[in-house]
Amino acid sequence: MPDPAGETPGEPIIALIEWQAPSLGPAEARRLGVETVAAFSGVPGLLEIRVFGDFETGRHFYFQRWESRAALDAYIGSEAMFRNREMAAPFVGGPVTRQLFEDYSPGD
Repeated sequence: MPDPAGETPGEPIIALIEWQAPSLGPAEARRLGVETVAAFSGVPGLLEIRVFGDFETGRHFYFQRWESRAALDAYIGSEAMFRNREMAAPFVGGPVTRQLFEDYSPGD
């Protein structure tokens, strides 16, 4: 069993992206979710992605778990980020926010 005290603090990184999509309905959201997860499946360093939201308020989220801040930074500077962003663009109504968190969950 690895020694948790020997692990690098701050790895992995959680990115929580929030966006307003008041016109996004459940059927469209499911389709968008499938397309989004498929598009992200080949992104280096992305360990997990989840999509969820509240259809009453129009608040929607991407939860992304990255192996490191360096992997997230590489993605942010890539063409793939802009292509992936375009999938949700028709539904986005307002600013998109991103919060970053250090994941200190115990390993599997």
